[in-house]
Amino acid sequence: EEPSSEWREDLRPLHKCVLVVVLERLHLAPGSLVLDWGTGCGHKLTWAAQLYDILGVGLDLVEGNVKWAREHSMGLFLPSGWSVC
Repeated sequence: EEPSSEWREDLRPLHKCVLVVVLERLHLAPGSLVLDWGTGCGHKLTWAAQLYDILGVGLDLVEGNVKWAREHSMGLFLPSGWSVC
């Protein structure tokens, strides 16, 4: 089943467009660190790394999303309950 099947259409091109507009306006330097809260499958952090050389940390409530992102996307992915303490 396609990741986009829940929405009945592929929204990735629209998400990528929004990401590009946001990152262009933020003027982040290459190597900047960003947080993607609610990262899902990690596509946005992968695009940020590929297009802007930005490092990303993704947090998500769904363990399955974190597992998939760790295997298929660029960035550090953690479950939302993760703690450094």
